[in-house]
Amino acid sequence: MARIDEPAGCVRKRPRGRPTRDRPDGRQGLLRAATYAFAAHGFDGADIRSITLAADVSPNLVRVHFGSKAELWEACLDAIVAAAQPTMAEVAALAADPGQPLYDRLRAVIGRVAAFYAAHPDVRDFVSRQGSETPERAALLTERLLRPAYETTRALFAAGIAAGIVRSSHPALFFALVNNAVSQPPAFPTLLNRLAPEIDLAEARARMTETVIASLLHPTHNSVRAPATPAPKTRPNRCPAS
Repeated sequence: MARIDEPAGCVRKRPRGRPTRDRPDGRQGLLRAATYAFAAHGFDGADIRSITLAADVSPNLVRVHFGSKAELWEACLDAIVAAAQPTMAEVAALAADPGQPLYDRLRAVIGRVAAFYAAHPDVRDFVSRQGSETPERAALLTERLLRPAYETTRALFAAGIAAGIVRSSHPALFFALVNNAVSQPPAFPTLLNRLAPEIDLAEARARMTETVIASLLHPTHNSVRAPATPAPKTRPNRCPAS
């Protein structure tokens, strides 16, 4: 199967015989190829023939597994939502953890969102493309993905604003800013390394996340847990000399 990060039109010859372990089944291959196509070219620009070629399957499998191009698009959205569910659960738990200072929770949430985008590079382009196309698809995208993701962070971001750690007038604005800042494209490490060769490719994303956190969060005196003060050493009681 052609990888989704390969250039458009790059199609490998289909090997004969039964699928090997490293080749996904037809449905999963279609979902991967279609998600990339919808992200890169939009709904109208993505055509079924190119998707099935990239997935290395027969075109009739779209009808077999999904029924239509519109249903294939909706299945891609469902797959993205399913992939995002573990991260949203982690973010919700972090946001509500009373045992951590507010600044630490905000920092951890931004880091977790950045890790999600690093693992799912097509999500940013899929969201930005489909969110600006037809109102029907934008509404589905909002209700199934964006609104649930926002709701996991809304109260935390509002608390950050109230505490002066987050300098924004509304948690939704900060939510959009964070997601845009940490969802760098797959080529980001290489491009950054060309600008600054001293930044190692393997460290590029981690260093960008730290930069985003340092730029967007402004800890106050009471927002960071103070280091524990060791108990003073006491000298053992001694009996007075007789």
